[in-house]
Amino acid sequence: MRRTKIVSFLFVFLFLTAATSLAQFPIIDAEQLKSHMRGTQKAVLIDARPAEEYQQAHIPGAINIPPELMKEERTQLPKNKKTPLIFYCRGEG
Repeated sequence: MRRTKIVSFLFVFLFLTAATSLAQFPIIDAEQLKSHMRGTQKAVLIDARPAEEYQQAHIPGAINIPPELMKEERTQLPKNKKTPLIFYCRGEG
């Protein structure tokens, strides 16, 4: 139950947050994310929260790469530069 609430919160947060500093990046809606997750459009879902939070709950299929580890963990990212990368976090800072 707790996991469902956290995942639901992340979905809602992901789509209701529109930071002006990220305006150059497209913001997707719930249907687009579902499409990516079902595999009709290939994408990589990246949970940018700390590992402890990722371990507590995350969207199924997401990989965990906190911002401070992006350089070290870039090998987890697809080689094809056209593959969409979808990031989500808890939205603070």
